[in-house]
Amino acid sequence: GIGKGYTGGYHEYFGPDADIDSHIYLMLANDLIHSVCPSAITVGEDVSGMPTLCRPVEDGGFGFDYRLAMAIPDMFIKMLKEQSDDSWDMGHICHTLTNRRWMERVVAYAESHDQ
Repeated sequence: GIGKGYTGGYHEYFGPDADIDSHIYLMLANDLIHSVCPSAITVGEDVSGMPTLCRPVEDGGFGFDYRLAMAIPDMFIKMLKEQSDDSWDMGHICHTLTNRRWMERVVAYAESHDQ
C-alpha cells in the first residue's frame, strides 16, 4: 500500500488492501530470473517489512534472495544528526543491526544515497 503505514500485522500485508497483481509480478520475475540464471541474486528493497519477501516462490513467497536492511542507515543518520556519540544507545544499535526474520538473508549497509 502506497501511503499506508504498517505496524507488522500480517492482515496489513495480505488483507484487502494488498496489490495482488504486483505480488504476482514480483513472484514471476524472481522465478524467471532464477530459472534463466540459477546463480543470479535478487535483492528486495522494502521498508514495510513484507513477511514473504525472501521466501521461495514455491513456498508462496516473492522469491528474493536478500532484503536490504534499510533501517540501519536511517538509524545511523538520525543518531549522527541528533545525538552526540557518547549518548548512543548500544542496545538500540544492536537491535537494529540484528532485527530480521529468522533465516532471512539481508544486505546491511551504513550509508544510503537517500540521505
